[in-house]
Amino acid sequence: MPPLEYICAKQECTFAITGTCLESIDQPTQKCPNLKAAESSSRQRIIGSGSSEREPLEKAARQFPSGLEIGLEDASHLMRSRYTRIVGVLGQSEAGKTCLLTSLYLQLTNRQLLPKYRFAGSNTLQGFEQRARHLRDWSQGDVRDQIVDRTFLGHSRYPAFLHIAIQEDGGSRHDMLLPDLPGEWTTRLLSDSTASKRFAFLRRSDVVLIVLEAPQFAEKRTRRNSITDASHLIARLSDDVQVPSTIPLILAVTKCDQTDGKAPAAIQQVADDVSTRGYNVTTVPLAAFPSDDSGVQQGYGIDVLVAQMSSSNPFTDCGVPQKAPTTSRSYLNARGHK
Repeated sequence: MPPLEYICAKQECTFAITGTCLESIDQPTQKCPNLKAAESSSRQRIIGSGSSEREPLEKAARQFPSGLEIGLEDASHLMRSRYTRIVGVLGQSEAGKTCLLTSLYLQLTNRQLLPKYRFAGSNTLQGFEQRARHLRDWSQGDVRDQIVDRTFLGHSRYPAFLHIAIQEDGGSRHDMLLPDLPGEWTTRLLSDSTASKRFAFLRRSDVVLIVLEAPQFAEKRTRRNSITDASHLIARLSDDVQVPSTIPLILAVTKCDQTDGKAPAAIQQVADDVSTRGYNVTTVPLAAFPSDDSGVQQGYGIDVLVAQMSSSNPFTDCGVPQKAPTTSRSYLNARGHK
């Protein structure tokens, strides 16, 4: 009978949970040099009553925290251990924010971004998996007014961060914290400047994604209002949230399967407005889950988005800085300060 358990020498390997080799080796149980079968006697000792003999299993479990999301305190602990990019994500309801995050996770774990990028672990595996199975609603329609402090392990959904680590071909590892925030937050910011307080964390982010819905900018009936809202959001970020102009902005244009895989021309007006305010801006057309008859592939544009997010800071190789940053914002990010 084949062994029931395997132990991998690589700390971030997800084989025990996903059955997929971190090195993308076919038949890893036979070919991967880092994967070793646990001996039957070792399994018996782990299952036995002696607490000291359970340690190998407990250590393996601690590599894969079971949180659905992580809060501010937990994010600070992670940022103290290694350099972690904060990727701000804003967008109104139904813009496709959660679909975008889910597509990013699925593209990585299904090895669709090889050989350039591969999945290197997550502290919020359950959160991603639940979104992949069904996009969870906010708990009983109750949207909290601030990002939670601590990790919650229940089934409720809270404004908090998802964590994902991406290994780039060539050795660079990129840990990212992506806030999964309700669209109501962005809508409230448009109408009430006092709502800017809840977005204060964006001032120390490495990059900010502004999620825009392509069909809304393509249709004549909704185009003008969409441009106005997007430009107003940029003004709020600049004037009220006071996001430094040194932080790059990405216009993540979702549902582009409905616009032939291209960002509508009206998006350029928003990009011009961003540039006028002194920000470096990039537009990325996306289609997380396109319709079958669109001719656009699943996860369209995710690889381009990852390239833009991972190039936003000079830190490389497992979070160890090789060159000191020149801005206080980067210094505070590296230290994990609030």
